[in-house]
Amino acid sequence: MGKIKRIIGYDFARGLAIIGMVFVNFKVVMVQETDAFLYQLIDLLSGKAAALFVMLAGVGMTLMYNSAKRKNDIAKIRQVKINLLKRAAFLFVVGLSYYFIWPADILHYYGLYLTVGVVLLAVSKRWLLIISGLLIIGYSVSLLFFNYEIGWNFTTLEYTDFFTVNGFFRNLFFNGFHPVFPWVAFLLIGIWIGRIDFNNTKKRNRFAISSLIIFVVFKAISLLLVSLGNTLSPKEAEELYFLFGTSPMPPMFLYMITASSLSVFIITISVFIGQKFSNTIFVKHVVSAGQLALSNYFFHIIIGMLGIHFIFGKLEHAFSIEFAFFYALFFNILLIIFSHLWRKKFKRGPLELLMRKITG
Repeated sequence: MGKIKRIIGYDFARGLAIIGMVFVNFKVVMVQETDAFLYQLIDLLSGKAAALFVMLAGVGMTLMYNSAKRKNDIAKIRQVKINLLKRAAFLFVVGLSYYFIWPADILHYYGLYLTVGVVLLAVSKRWLLIISGLLIIGYSVSLLFFNYEIGWNFTTLEYTDFFTVNGFFRNLFFNGFHPVFPWVAFLLIGIWIGRIDFNNTKKRNRFAISSLIIFVVFKAISLLLVSLGNTLSPKEAEELYFLFGTSPMPPMFLYMITASSLSVFIITISVFIGQKFSNTIFVKHVVSAGQLALSNYFFHIIIGMLGIHFIFGKLEHAFSIEFAFFYALFFNILLIIFSHLWRKKFKRGPLELLMRKITG
């Protein structure tokens, strides 16, 4: 029973991640940047919901691996790794298949994260944290020597040479929307989190408190350092924000730390909610949305964004933040209801079923 509750908590967190990503992505696509309160409110979720989504993938990998490991079956462990690599390839292809519709797709990056994760599934918890830390620090240091903006037209958010060999791999590994380095650190932290027994109340509370403290401290440090830009020229202030802000682009040290700690905090709280309130209507519906996370991510692009384009004949930066907010709210409600109804008849979502059929 404890194991089931734990999974419910992870699915609840995954549902929250999908809900957050819908708000963020609809805002990014539909609305021109503005100082409006709603825009700034949704902007607080930028990079945070996606980081949670990736971290939970790491948790899921650990649960699959541990299930095979407990049986002490080498063949079963090998099969788990092969299945994960097949799913990684599936996600990579699916993500790239609609690049022209959604250049900010995370699924093709996700495929690479999983591949790296398979290689590191068996390493110790200590080394998972060391490698994650080195990735985060190393990436931030590298941007002091390399030009993050190469390939970008930030006015239109277009990557100008994506379809060249150099541009494709640069985007994938260095300066795309969710580059493998350092974003794979979120997955590795998720693998580490998956090894922790959050059914242990004391342990869960300790992680909740410590992760929240880390988030608050480093967010405060970021705000303090960025505030120094008020006395600088606009160009110098922009460079200061580049180095010390918590925006996901570029994914600098303070962004990675605050997004990681916030994700861990949300996961701990979600496990608690899954244990205490699993029979409530709200939790059941959000859990269903999380269990169909892959399908729902796909639907919010193919149905959510293309639907608006077909209805209004426009999409990119063509709507107010109020419209984008209420449309995201409406679409999230539809996703949650659909997920709950689907789960009454099927164990997995449409895209999840297709992935299982293809990859095993």
